[in-house]
Amino acid sequence: MPPAKTRKSAAKAKPTESHGIHIVAGNDEFAVKNRARELAAKLAPADGGEFAVETLDAHADNAEGAASVIREAILSLSMPGFLASEKLVWLKSANFLSDTQLGGSKSVLEALEELQSFLAAGLPEGTRLLFSAVNPDKRRTFYKFLTKLGSAEIFDKPSGGPRFNEDDAARQAATTAARERGLRFTPDALERFAAHVGSETRQVLNELDKIDTYLQGERREITEEDIALLVPETRRGIIFELGNFIARRQLKSASRCLQTLLVQGEEPIGLLYATIAPTIQNLLAASVLIKQYGLRVPPSYPPFQGALDRLPPEAEKIIPRKKDGTINAYGFYMTAQKAERFTPDELAAAVIACANAAAAIMSTGSDPDLILHQLLIKILP
Repeated sequence: MPPAKTRKSAAKAKPTESHGIHIVAGNDEFAVKNRARELAAKLAPADGGEFAVETLDAHADNAEGAASVIREAILSLSMPGFLASEKLVWLKSANFLSDTQLGGSKSVLEALEELQSFLAAGLPEGTRLLFSAVNPDKRRTFYKFLTKLGSAEIFDKPSGGPRFNEDDAARQAATTAARERGLRFTPDALERFAAHVGSETRQVLNELDKIDTYLQGERREITEEDIALLVPETRRGIIFELGNFIARRQLKSASRCLQTLLVQGEEPIGLLYATIAPTIQNLLAASVLIKQYGLRVPPSYPPFQGALDRLPPEAEKIIPRKKDGTINAYGFYMTAQKAERFTPDELAAAVIACANAAAAIMSTGSDPDLILHQLLIKILP
């Protein structure tokens, strides 16, 4: 066994790019875990075998467990490698940096202070630390210290401005992953893919790999037909399809989606408030903005977003908003493209029909499922 090496003081430690400390963190769990595995393999000493890597499961169930694994890491980092001159300690999938009761517990904070003091003094020569954490609170003192001292790779899901939401994140994740494969979506295909798959990296990559294999390099454009054929239906996707078929004025398809959701146990009043009524409201808002304020609906999204930004304040107030006050701008764009299928009078009548249906579901003994089917017949003649 090689002789133990003394730790260097912070003042005497030879500065390096990462000080032997590597951090992989973010709220994209799949991307964080995948990159951490790759980095662990890369940082593992070449001649040490399994004895040169110590992996500590840092996903703790309670504060006592978290404090224990933190102090175990300090002990491991302070000891030389076994039968090797180099050593990697991997604190894997830490959950005690999150903004939770666990992350804020006194025992965890005290243990992190100890680890911070240890790392500030410099790691023993030949020792490396890999710290991976899912959904850390970036306001934490230890997180700021760690990312400043070491080499950090952050994997967060897409985020944007005040009009950015989960649907936007799903579209951006799909677009980015497709571009990396040389693929591109038609606008309707992107909307359908995002609705069915969501923004989870693992699921997005799996579904795109399947589509890429199916296309076999013969074409690079992903169509709605490809999504319908290859991507499995999900609850979120079927709810999207219901609104999409309403906007397209396709009664038969909308009724089929509605029946599927009702059979799956969806509450009729929930479908009315979450999908049917908002679709009609978006269509009416788009119709009014187009006819009264000259809103243009170009064939691509970016110019439309610019057109929304140029609307006068009184016109922008017409656009329906979500509970959090934000506008689903891309979703509104997709709806606006279909607004010409209805007249403003038809849409105004449809809004009233939705209100009447809600009152009927809440206050009468009629069959709620039947009320919704009758509503579709009224608004999609």
